[in-house]
Amino acid sequence: METNAITNRQTITEDDKVRFRLWLQRQFTERCKKNPKYSLRAFAKFVKMDASSLSQILSGKRDLSKKMIERLSSILTATPKDLKSFGMLPRGTDVDGDFYQVGVDSFAVISDWYHYAIMELTFVDGFQADAKWISRKLNITVEETKAAIERLKRLGLLVDENKSFLKTNRLITNHAQVNTSGAHKELQRQLLLKALNAIEECPQEDKDITSMTMAIDVAKLDEARSLIRRFRRDLCALLEDGEQSQVYNLGVQLFPLTDKSK
Repeated sequence: METNAITNRQTITEDDKVRFRLWLQRQFTERCKKNPKYSLRAFAKFVKMDASSLSQILSGKRDLSKKMIERLSSILTATPKDLKSFGMLPRGTDVDGDFYQVGVDSFAVISDWYHYAIMELTFVDGFQADAKWISRKLNITVEETKAAIERLKRLGLLVDENKSFLKTNRLITNHAQVNTSGAHKELQRQLLLKALNAIEECPQEDKDITSMTMAIDVAKLDEARSLIRRFRRDLCALLEDGEQSQVYNLGVQLFPLTDKSK
């Protein structure tokens, strides 16, 4: 699968080390928010360190080497944007925000909609790392749930931690500047069918399904795609900031109604 590659620089600055330490502290506190019983010892076990050494790093009492930053960044799957802020990517490297890019081959294995729903479900309050509980929540079979969890773990997108599941990258994208693959098309078909079912079955107060028909300047389509991408990500950031109690899907469709050939 496509991973976050770390390209060594000759040196890292003290500011790089401070930014990494603050990021590491956030990694720990986010886990504590999710599980109030989560401990420094559990975090140390996850990153394969003794708790005393990790405590000294978090408090700034122990210096950080480039090798240590590389190792911890890899274990905790830092985003390209994070890596750049730590000085672990060459200056001028262009990164796509905080989003982790799923490789085309890996995406083909997890193109069914419920793989992404399972990963997001791990953030919902009261989540249970149990196949029967997950299957009831998503209305899929227990067998589908177990197989999906196994695939996600094999691809490194989901890991076992403290008797629960942890999504290894907070933000994941399957968007790529390539021709739409068969797997991408299948995922969109499934999600559009889910949207059609929601028109009939979902209460009005729990949904917002609208559309707009317009005559457009096709020369501005690239700019429109960029606006849509920013809108999706901004809306995601807004809705995820707070108590997470349900898993939703946002679909935006922009396509021609007129026949270009005529």
